[in-house]
Amino acid sequence: MIWLAVLMAMQMVLAKFSIGNDTLVKVGFGFIGTALLGYFFGPWWAAIASGLDDIISMFLFGGGANFFFGFTLSAMMAGLIYGYWLHERPHQWRYTILAVLTVTVVVNMVMNTIWVHWMYQTPWSLLITWRLLKQFISAPINIVVLYTLFGGLERLPQLARFKVKS
Repeated sequence: MIWLAVLMAMQMVLAKFSIGNDTLVKVGFGFIGTALLGYFFGPWWAAIASGLDDIISMFLFGGGANFFFGFTLSAMMAGLIYGYWLHERPHQWRYTILAVLTVTVVVNMVMNTIWVHWMYQTPWSLLITWRLLKQFISAPINIVVLYTLFGGLERLPQLARFKVKS
């Protein structure tokens, strides 16, 4: 449970960091914490932890007026997907690529686009155009970052004891 809490805290902190800007493309690092939860704890624990993390972050860092439960569902789905593709699987490009592309399409392009459209009544054509551009840029970065990270983790045998068996 302590390791789960540490990774949740890491996820909260990483979500506050990004490169780029809002007017062009901004790539955040919260995905690393979500992927680590999936890698170590599997899909169900990662989904629960990511959902709780989203709610706790709202209370700790504000944003209550902008809180929308749909984004909590998106966070849970991302944890579920990363856990499915990364937990108890060998460190291979295909699993990292499948994890990131599934999150990119299901969560970022479909779910989050629906939530933004519902919240702000933004036209679909405008949303899809900008979101496709952002995902086209961020997905390859996410793949390389996660593959490199998990490659490093595989070389640390002492971390194996922190993995929860399904």
